[in-house]
Amino acid sequence: MKLDLRFTARPLVEVWCETVVAFVFEGAVENGDCAFGLDVKTMGYLSSLKKRGFWKGEEGDTLLVASQGMIKANKILLKGLGARRYFTPGLVSHRMKEIGIALDKMAVSDIGIRIPVAQGESFESTSMFEAACVHLVEPFLISHGDEPDFLLKIVFSVNADQIGELESTVRPLKEHFRSRLDHTIIFDGLVKSPSTGPAYRRD
Repeated sequence: MKLDLRFTARPLVEVWCETVVAFVFEGAVENGDCAFGLDVKTMGYLSSLKKRGFWKGEEGDTLLVASQGMIKANKILLKGLGARRYFTPGLVSHRMKEIGIALDKMAVSDIGIRIPVAQGESFESTSMFEAACVHLVEPFLISHGDEPDFLLKIVFSVNADQIGELESTVRPLKEHFRSRLDHTIIFDGLVKSPSTGPAYRRD
């Protein structure tokens, strides 16, 4: 099995992949939520699901919908986080394994995802991002670890102001995967300057 991890400051709606994963809180979709950009790009489709009571974002709920060509991905996988006031970094790590299992069963191996971060939390201090990556990959590693031609591609969309913390968190990820599977980690267009444009870093 081969793993291609990419980290980009591009919004989730601009990520080319088969399926994007959005974490959804109960209540209205608000600016700043992982699903907000998707809701805007799909003309309020996610909000309409909530208003009709079809999808509430309750903790653990999973829903797969077609993008209908309104974003670059073909499908959207929604994962409920429950009430915002009960959100913790550990909750995301727990749900990531469920997402990995679901995507593997659907034969999806080209994924875009954005991980919510609690206010005041950082990747470095909580190791949430590292744990989330490991839990997402693990179900695929169990199913396809002995398949040399199987490629799992995951693009993580992150905020530009989180990049400094992200780089230090990625180091233990490389150590974790190094002895278990072939892997590539790419920082894609995270740093920009007026004179040089996008900067690309490959580890």
